[in-house]
This record gives sequence, C-alpha cells and structure tokens, in this order.
Amino acid sequence: MIIKYDLTTLDIQQAIVHDIPKHRKDDFTISPTFSEQTSELTLSLGKFFKESIIKALARDRSFKICYNEKSDSPVNKCIKTIINDNEKFVHESKVIGQHLFNIQKGYNASGILFILQCILSGHKVCIIMKLERDDGARLTMNEATKSFDISEVRDLMLTSKTKVFKIALLVDRDNYGIDFDGDIMDYQINSKERKDLSSFFINDFLGCRPYSDPKVTTQAFYNLTTTFIKSTILDKIKQAKYLQDLNSYLQMNKQTLNPKEFSDDYFTTPFEQDEYKEFMKTKNFEFKSFPKDLSLIKSKIEKFMVSFKNGITILGSKGTFDDNVKLEELGNGDHQATIVSQIKNVK
Repeated sequence: MIIKYDLTTLDIQQAIVHDIPKHRKDDFTISPTFSEQTSELTLSLGKFFKESIIKALARDRSFKICYNEKSDSPVNKCIKTIINDNEKFVHESKVIGQHLFNIQKGYNASGILFILQCILSGHKVCIIMKLERDDGARLTMNEATKSFDISEVRDLMLTSKTKVFKIALLVDRDNYGIDFDGDIMDYQINSKERKDLSSFFINDFLGCRPYSDPKVTTQAFYNLTTTFIKSTILDKIKQAKYLQDLNSYLQMNKQTLNPKEFSDDYFTTPFEQDEYKEFMKTKNFEFKSFPKDLSLIKSKIEKFMVSFKNGITILGSKGTFDDNVKLEELGNGDHQATIVSQIKNVK
C-alpha cells in the first residue's frame, strides 16, 4: 500500500549550489563551477525554498518515479550516501553535478544545480533542483567560503531570468513503506496526457523511470485491449463477446491483472493471441502481472452497451448480456438481438 509522505513537514538541513555551464558534447575546455562547501541558509531562505518545493510537487502534473536498474547514472548511489552520511553531502553533490555536465549536449541549457538534504516526515531525503537560466544571469562565488550565495538563486527565481525548471524529491523507499523512489515535477512534461513521461533529466541524468501507478496502468490495459478488440476482431458477435469478457475479467475478485492471462483465457485462436501480444508490445505494455486499480475506469466497465445502425441501443449492467441477450448474424450482414425478459417499464 502506498503511504504518502507529508510535504508540509519538509525541513531543509543543508543546501549547496553548483553552476553547470552550457557546452558542446565532448568539449571539456569549459568546466562546472562547484561550491566547495554548503551555502548559508537563513530562516527566510529556508521558508522560501520550502514553499517553492511544496508548490511544485503538489501540482497535479507532478508524478512518481523509480530508479531504473539498467541505468549507469551515479545519482542513485549518491543519494543513498547523502541520506546516510551528512559528512559526504558536498562530495556527493559534486559527483552529481559532474555527471550532469558530462552527459549534457550542445542543446542542453546552462543552469544552476541546487541540491538539498532535508528531513521529511521524520526521515532524511534529498531534493535536486535544476534551474535553467539566461546566459546573462550569473551567480557570484564567495571567494572566502568558496560557495555560492543561495539568496541569488532565490532572486533569480523571482525574476524572469530563471524558474524552477525541474525538481526531484528522492527518498529511501524503505523508510516510508512505498514501492517508488520519489516525486518529480518537470515543467516540460504534461503528465496529464501521460503520452511520454521520459526526458533527459529523468532518464539520463537521474537514471529513473516513471512509476507505474496501478490506476494508470489498469486504465491503459483497458483502453489498449478495447482498441485491439474493436480494430482487429471484425466479427461483431465475437467483438461484443470479447468486450464483455474484458469487463468480466477486470471485475473478477483478484488483486492483479495480466494481459497474457486475459489472452490465454478469452481469445479463442492462436492467431488472435499472437496479434494481441504483438499489439501490446508495439504500445510498450509489458506482458506481465500488475496491481489492479479500477478507479479511473469503474464507470466504464459496470455497463455494457451495443449500438445498432438503426438507432437502437441496448444497455446492460455486468453479466446481463450473457444470460439475457442473444446476438446473431443474419445472412445479409445485419445482426439480430433477442432479449428474453419481462418489461420493467417504458419511458
């Protein structure tokens, strides 16, 4: 079960700023400017950044992420060290900054990398903010402390010179009893459309992937399977049966769903099963079990409707078609529906 941490409990403990310049790929005549120690964090600055973080991550466009086991990004390892060892915060933040610089290409904008070690709901977490800035916007290195003044970061955020471009909250999932590794807000991504939640910042830099939210995955399974049945199964009688089967399968008393299980149990020919598997593969939907959550499709699967070209529509609830409606294909291409039941009322 997902436990949601409380963002209002966020308490910033340490903060550091690094300047990551724009450069062409493999051009290392330019280099990042790293702070050698943490920046001073006043109460007013802490309040400003806390409010900015909460405002960003509380938006409905933010979404959850998980580390990608196949990624060679060092961020996962660095975050674990930062969470567990206060003394290595500066060093690990520089490793993260160097990694960002190394993988940037010519079209990646110069920016400010702002890394925070925080306490959230009683546990240490790390927040990474990347702010894209105008070329004319500069940070001033304090030569005495060898660190950037984070009040300048705030000032830039309050002007048109820059904005919170990307922000990631990364946690130790075991501390919260969750099965994801954090939240992200990337202002370049419209997560409401859910078409493509990948980006340079998420995949290449953080080494993460979007978390498979059960309700979103269940909705995708339903929509994709429905699309396959309607576009591939030309026999209307068979099509209606398969759509009823899909509704029944989704409403079975079980906690997980599996497209292979549905295919094996309901598609009647090996050809249909192979076509379905290939279709789901082209849509990047894995043929394996996933947690079921009907929240987004509940209203769709509780009813089943068959519409005819003559304007007649038959609407029924779960299970009524199998027992009470008989569909037949006539020789002229028409279909006949026979309903055996008492008339309840006429409106």
